[in-house]
Amino acid sequence: MSKIIDQQYKGEITIQSILIYSAEDFVMKIKPIQLMVIFLVVSINAQDRHYWDQAVGGKTALLGGIAVGGVGDYSATFYNPGALSFLNKNKLSFSFSAYGIKDIQFINGGGPGIDSRYTRVSLFPSSVAGSIPFLGDSLNRFSYMIYGNGYSYVRVSERYEGYKDVIPTRPPAIPGFGNAFEGEEFLVNQGKLDVLLQEVTVCLGYSKRVSDNIGIGFTLLGAYRDQTKVRYESYAALDTTYQRSATTDTFIDIDYWAVRLSGKFGISAEWDKLKLGATITTPSLPIKLASGATDGASFTSNNVFAYIDSVNNEAIPIDILASDRQEGLSSSYKTPFSIAAGIEYQLSDYSKIHFMGEWFAPLSTYVVIQPESDNFIRNFPSETRPIDSAELLKVYDSMNSVFNFGLAYEQKFNEEFTGYIAARTDFSNANYGDIDGLFIGITDFNIYHFTVGSSYETSDTFLALGLEYSYGANSEFRQIFNFPSESVPPGEFFLGTQRGTCKAIYNNFNIFFGVTQLL
Repeated sequence: MSKIIDQQYKGEITIQSILIYSAEDFVMKIKPIQLMVIFLVVSINAQDRHYWDQAVGGKTALLGGIAVGGVGDYSATFYNPGALSFLNKNKLSFSFSAYGIKDIQFINGGGPGIDSRYTRVSLFPSSVAGSIPFLGDSLNRFSYMIYGNGYSYVRVSERYEGYKDVIPTRPPAIPGFGNAFEGEEFLVNQGKLDVLLQEVTVCLGYSKRVSDNIGIGFTLLGAYRDQTKVRYESYAALDTTYQRSATTDTFIDIDYWAVRLSGKFGISAEWDKLKLGATITTPSLPIKLASGATDGASFTSNNVFAYIDSVNNEAIPIDILASDRQEGLSSSYKTPFSIAAGIEYQLSDYSKIHFMGEWFAPLSTYVVIQPESDNFIRNFPSETRPIDSAELLKVYDSMNSVFNFGLAYEQKFNEEFTGYIAARTDFSNANYGDIDGLFIGITDFNIYHFTVGSSYETSDTFLALGLEYSYGANSEFRQIFNFPSESVPPGEFFLGTQRGTCKAIYNNFNIFFGVTQLL
């Protein structure tokens, strides 16, 4: 009779889904076995599932990116190209996001009573935007913008040493000896997870003023994305009586870069006290010729599972080796259709309020990395049905629909200084539940951003200085590791397969500086 072990959790793929015949059939070579190992890729924060993580520009950053309705600098190239035709042709905008402190806590993230934490001081993305001076006229504007709209690096590392009974007592492997793995074993469990995301976007915008109050525009966006996830886990249980160990090692390496194109259509309307704006962003078009990927995984299990020969009272260890790594693959990353609208309203001569909302369409499951055909299982070639890496190592992505919104307020103190306060949502688009396989997403909780700052303005210069605080949490976050490893269930080939939940808490502080200069 076959035995099926198939564990599936929202937000991750577990270390194995195994379809295997009885151990007697395995050892006696009566029936073939199919060993199918799928990958442990636990969720961990890196902001790669969020659309509103970065607010760029000078004044637009002070407004927390709540700028579709009223954009006063060339960051309109990204936020709303329809507003470009209302800008002075000679403006140049710089935005420098200075140092930020990112802190992520995983309560019980390394196992019961083992908290994991990652704190890092980082240099956040910057942007530059301006007009293309040799193109356009008073009614037509051409612009450019380059900005870093995604950067995150997270590293989690844990090690555990201690005693626990995780390997069931078994008959001796050598006749004449006593039972093996009797009582508690000495455990050495260790793991490390590295996650890196970088994304840069180049924009070329055009806007035409169709009347005194209305402008329309279009921006072509070209984005470069580089994402890496490397995971290593090692589990060892030592029988201190007979000095025999049972081990499991897991290594996963996903690394890809991809280029995509999309377009944004915008319309902007301006009156004395009221500004309105709306945009439509097309689904992205992946450029597979401008992409690359490395996709690999390796699993080994030694002496964790043993066939018990009841006739001779012996334990015969069964070892597993499954591994493949492919380089030079193409990749494809997509972003969905979205529609946004915003408003800027002047409450008085000294104050304005801004509101914006954006809806992002869902994105059905698609393949990001397609490996080539190869046999993933490396041992027992005569008894093992081949498992094709083209299916097992395939990497997917899928996105839920998201609606983000934000509110900002600005108060003019005098002719030179203005204060700003803003808040916006940044909901996760993670849709791990629809993916049956390996995926690239790593976050699954919502983030809230709060911005305060001030600007100094003269006749030809606008200076912006602000602070942004971001918070997110998830009390049902999948554990990064689960040390010490749990007892091995009957028929299990691997240590460390069980995972519980932990509480993830995300805090981020970011100081930014921006300049808009009239040339």
